[in-house]
Amino acid sequence: MIIESKGKIGDGLFAVGAPELPAFLLTGTTPALFDAGMTVMGPLYLNDLRALLGDETPLRYIFLTHAHFDHSGACPYLKRNIKGLQVGAHPLAAETFRKPNAVELIRSLSGDYEDRHAAQTGREDISFDALQVDILLEDGMDFDLGGGLGFKVVATPGHTRDSISFYIPKLKALITGEAIGVYDRNMTIHPEFLASYNDYLASLEKLAGLEPDLLLMAHYFTLTGEDARGYIAKSITRTKIFRKRIEDYLHDLHGAREAVVKRIFREDYEETGAILQEERPYLINLTAKVKAVAEGK
Repeated sequence: MIIESKGKIGDGLFAVGAPELPAFLLTGTTPALFDAGMTVMGPLYLNDLRALLGDETPLRYIFLTHAHFDHSGACPYLKRNIKGLQVGAHPLAAETFRKPNAVELIRSLSGDYEDRHAAQTGREDISFDALQVDILLEDGMDFDLGGGLGFKVVATPGHTRDSISFYIPKLKALITGEAIGVYDRNMTIHPEFLASYNDYLASLEKLAGLEPDLLLMAHYFTLTGEDARGYIAKSITRTKIFRKRIEDYLHDLHGAREAVVKRIFREDYEETGAILQEERPYLINLTAKVKAVAEGK
């Protein structure tokens, strides 16, 4: 089954915020949140945490799949509002958050949405300032949250160099960020190998072995049962097809990467109207994917 990512997903597992930018709350003895969307989502996450936990103070951790603005943007807001909250992420994500240029890009991309949703956030300070990572997460680490709930860290580079996924054995649930791609409005899978096609494909093959019963996608959807177990194989196929398409276009257009980006943007974004992403971040990501294929990464 394919469902919207909202409300209760499994025993002790909830999607908070909104389906387009969900964060996932695991309510063990020590509650933890996975990802923390854009800056504008901070107040919505906080309200949902209060509703589910009684108040926000029991939340002790946020664990990030990667450092992109639509997965980490609300972290500073939540840290300012929840005393003692700690952030866990890959060491490369921690390094990214220390780079002024990276922080400025997060602020810039976030600003596009902050202006649009000003009525939603009011006068609250939702700004993204320097984010300190308190816990460095490495492949294979096990994290016990008590109450029989915990997770394993799975390194899944390819979307970004710092991408990690989280597997919750008790629920057979997998939280991946964009390591497995994203759906569009037509339920077509779009691969997201921004850093490396080769690493991305290897990560997909690694995740396929987990055979999850719950697959919590980066945006909009959660898959259950056979849909969850069958998705990754489909994503592998779509990833290979998309790489071949980029290679063919590079050949046809004599290696002109910008021309390839414009062609795919026209065909996939403008002509179908199916892409569930704003134009600016879509083009940034598409340019990175063409670059990865062109450079054999």
